[in-house]
Amino acid sequence: MRRLAIVLLVVFGCSGKSKPAATSGAGSGSQARYAKKISVGWGIEGTAVFLQITDETGKQTSYPLGTYLGECKIMTPSADMKAVTGVTCMGVELDAVVSGDEIIVLKGNGTDPMAREEITRIAAPGGAAVVVGP
Repeated sequence: MRRLAIVLLVVFGCSGKSKPAATSGAGSGSQARYAKKISVGWGIEGTAVFLQITDETGKQTSYPLGTYLGECKIMTPSADMKAVTGVTCMGVELDAVVSGDEIIVLKGNGTDPMAREEITRIAAPGGAAVVVGP
């Protein structure tokens, strides 16, 4: 009887123990997650315009957007355009709009947000914060 009581205590005593919580981070065997951030900026060489994307490691990729008449200047688009940054070149405005995991470059005249045409789409890392760079 005494042996049965000891066995029952051991069985019930051990079953109530909780397992240690799994942790994430270095040495835990799981892959650490890092916040992604990309910087969006413009490159202007003469009449050629580029969208420049810089990731959190400093790697920069340039996307050519074409050549335009007159002097091109970086500007802040009106709130109606829903763009994070823009460039204006003699009556033409290029706007960079963030939509989900994409940066969409639109071309228009700067007055009617519905009259813009899409120039290109650039994939951004999922969940990346998009900031405007120089």
